[in-house]
Amino acid sequence: MTRVNAGMDKVLSVLTAIAVVAMMLHVVAHALMRFFLNSPLYGTNEIVSYWYLPIVALLGIPAAHLQKEHITVVLLVENLGRKAQNVFLIFACTMGAIVSLGFMYYGFQEAMDKMAMGATAGVTDIVTWPVYFLVPLVFFFLAALYILDIFVVARTGDPDIDVRTGQKAEAEPLDETAL
Repeated sequence: MTRVNAGMDKVLSVLTAIAVVAMMLHVVAHALMRFFLNSPLYGTNEIVSYWYLPIVALLGIPAAHLQKEHITVVLLVENLGRKAQNVFLIFACTMGAIVSLGFMYYGFQEAMDKMAMGATAGVTDIVTWPVYFLVPLVFFFLAALYILDIFVVARTGDPDIDVRTGQKAEAEPLDETAL
């Protein structure tokens, strides 16, 4: 399972990097053509806001979860024992999976509506409805990751296991000189 998670992390990172580079090249080409040839690329703002940015933002959500980069607040549970912390973590993962499945369900309904109406980017004829299907896909993967976290915590009793490597996640050292 760790190979699947590591592979999914690499795929998400590569796809996000491709989207960021494509967006950068598109915007630079648009600016250069507008400045030098007085002929900007048609629909650049719409393509960036309806295609590139949703891809980057949405793919970053499960990638951050896989890399354990989401912000966690342990104020309530930091003084509890390991078992109590695990109970709260399993509860939080369950709630995260339920919310993710809800976003997936309603995102799929919205994507179907956008596809049925043939949604475009504002007043332009640039098609935007396919990117709406990324929402249910991403939240399905996120729900699956939350469920995987529940199994990892229930099986190992250690919430700090990195699901990409199967090893204990390393905490970043605190730089006391910065304080």
